[in-house]
Amino acid sequence: MNLYQQPERHLVQFNAGKCIREGNMLKPDLRKGMIYMDQGNDQLMHFYWKERKYNSEPEDDLIIFPDEAELQKVPECTTGRVLVLKYKTSNQRLFFWMQKLDSDLDDTVIQRVNQLINDPSSALDDTQMDLDSSDHSIEMELMQRLMGSAGEGNLTEENLMELFQQAGSLR
Repeated sequence: MNLYQQPERHLVQFNAGKCIREGNMLKPDLRKGMIYMDQGNDQLMHFYWKERKYNSEPEDDLIIFPDEAELQKVPECTTGRVLVLKYKTSNQRLFFWMQKLDSDLDDTVIQRVNQLINDPSSALDDTQMDLDSSDHSIEMELMQRLMGSAGEGNLTEENLMELFQQAGSLR
C-alpha cells in the first residue's frame, strides 16, 4: 500500500451516520459514516453508505433511478440535522444524521444529491463535492451531543429520542 495514495473522489460525499429503525422509533447508529454517490460501470447512479474506517467496503449500495427518490431534511428535527432518503414509488425511508458540526453546506449537499438522482447525466461534468471532514474534534463534539452529554446547549438523550420518534412518524 502506497502511503501517498490519493483518497477516492466521488461525485458527492459527506459525513453522515445511519439511523436505525426500531418500530416507530429511530435511534442513531453511532459509527462514523460517509454517504457518497458514484455512477457505476453499469451507468446507473449508486448511493452508498459506509463506515469511515480505512479501506472499508460500502455497507449499503442502492441503485437509484431518475426521479425515484429524494433526499430531504426532516423538518421536525429542530435540535439536530437528520435527513431522510424517501422513495417516491414505495414507503421506503432511510434516515441519516449529519456528522459534520458545521451546517453551512447542508442545503448544497442535499441539492447535489437530488441533482444526481434526477439527472444522472449531470455527473458527466466531473464536478465533485467532498465534504469529508478530517477534524475529529468536531466529530467528537457532535458525538458527545448525540450521546447526551450534560451541559448547556447540548442535546440530551431524552431530546434525541423525542427527535427520532418524531422523525419516525413521517412515513
